[in-house]
Amino acid sequence: MTLTELSYYFRKALPFILLFILIFFIIFYSVKLYLIVLESNKPKVSYTNPIFGKISLPQVKDSTSSAGFNFTLDTIEGVPVTATDTGKVYYLPQTTPKFGYREKVFLMAKTFGFDTDRANYHLNGREAVFTDGQQSLTVDIGSFNFSYKNNLVLNDQASFPSKQEIENKAIDFLKSIDRYPEELARGTTNILYLKYDAAVSDFVNVEDVNQAQAVEVDFYRPNIDSYSVVTPRFFNSQNYVIMTFENNQEKIIKAQVSFFERTEDQYGVYPLITGDQAWEKLKSGQAMVVAATKGVKNITIKKMELSYLDPDKYQTYLQPVYVFIGADYFVAYVPAVKEDYITK
Repeated sequence: MTLTELSYYFRKALPFILLFILIFFIIFYSVKLYLIVLESNKPKVSYTNPIFGKISLPQVKDSTSSAGFNFTLDTIEGVPVTATDTGKVYYLPQTTPKFGYREKVFLMAKTFGFDTDRANYHLNGREAVFTDGQQSLTVDIGSFNFSYKNNLVLNDQASFPSKQEIENKAIDFLKSIDRYPEELARGTTNILYLKYDAAVSDFVNVEDVNQAQAVEVDFYRPNIDSYSVVTPRFFNSQNYVIMTFENNQEKIIKAQVSFFERTEDQYGVYPLITGDQAWEKLKSGQAMVVAATKGVKNITIKKMELSYLDPDKYQTYLQPVYVFIGADYFVAYVPAVKEDYITK
């Protein structure tokens, strides 16, 4: 067969070849689309492993009920969002006091500047308490979580180093008392500038560093399975160091670490409520409000997400919650584990 004949027969067969290819692709993708639709219509089976059985609800001591508020949802999605069907619940083992705790507690007190020979010391249950009139320190003798306060007179004008140096000073301080947990070291920090407000007998945030008398470094756990970790205070952490600086030398005013180690390899997988169910719980007064502006009852929710709640008081489990963030500094939490797995 000559090239001319081959070219002739190829041109005659070409439309049939193209038609065959087109039919093949139509059949192939029709079958593929059918299988996709068939798969999507199958009932979704979620893997669960609730190894702890029924668990208790997470608690936030200073929270209030969401009853009495009026809510409007104005998020990017426009509807309540379901992040996942299931979530991990982590066990928080309670540490028991061990032999030698007294030496460590007294060493911590000395690092804070107590004269342990003269300071007033007593044991209140699990808590060792030091006071000397100027400062006070409470240490849990099992976990060595602590709370410290110094009644230091603050200067109206304070000079602060760079944020990096402030963070390093806070980290070095926690390391000096051996209370800088490894998981906190993997987490994030946040720096706030503060001024003491006598009207509320507490520090308030200031935007202008030139108005600040002190600086707070907050420490947070890292994300868990790509979900953020929130605290009972939301805008602050229960793990913090508040300092002032004089002649570039830091002085600790307040400090606290209330951190409970989680067993990262010991967790249960629990079914979670949907975003719609969480939204209904918020509206029906079943959410824990942790931040709100006094007198503001009409709340526009701007963001909704799933996070883990890091407790500031000992609880048995670290578990997920739905977080609702609204205008006027409103924040509320709704426990995410299904009610069938919650103890009454």
